[in-house]
Amino acid sequence: MRVARIVLSILVMGQACGVFAQQTLPDPNGARRVVTATRLVAIFADLENQWLQAQQHKDESALSRLLGEDFQVWMPSVSGPVPREEWQQRAFARSLTSFQFRQMAARSLHEATVVTSFVLHETVQSEGKPTAEEYFVVDIWSKEGDQWVCTDRYISPLSSGQAAAADVKPSGKR
Repeated sequence: MRVARIVLSILVMGQACGVFAQQTLPDPNGARRVVTATRLVAIFADLENQWLQAQQHKDESALSRLLGEDFQVWMPSVSGPVPREEWQQRAFARSLTSFQFRQMAARSLHEATVVTSFVLHETVQSEGKPTAEEYFVVDIWSKEGDQWVCTDRYISPLSSGQAAAADVKPSGKR
């Protein structure tokens, strides 16, 4: 059983590394270059993936291994932090059908503290129809013993491309 977990962990980490390591960006000269994920991005991409899978499958025990005791969520629409229990209740009430994160960055502030940021794209089932949502996410991770746990999350919805384009168009009036 333990060997199966180790093999599964290696496969999941390999997939996460492969996804990030094979991203390509256009070069100003027209060539494409491969963006290689850093060690921290690979580690925390795997943790974020575990988190979202636990949320998708409503797996409370898997999620509790990833969240600190005092975990809280900060949102621009709420005046103070949302406690872990309330956030988890809301998260499990949603029907998350798929997710994808991109533009991940990870920075070590201290040997036991890492900050990650990324854009999260989720598809949730709402009133029988799939609804796409995008967020900018910043997570604070702390090392407790030999395990990383998230202590704080800042999450802000991104405006749709249509709304952003409408705001940018000049009206011709002053």
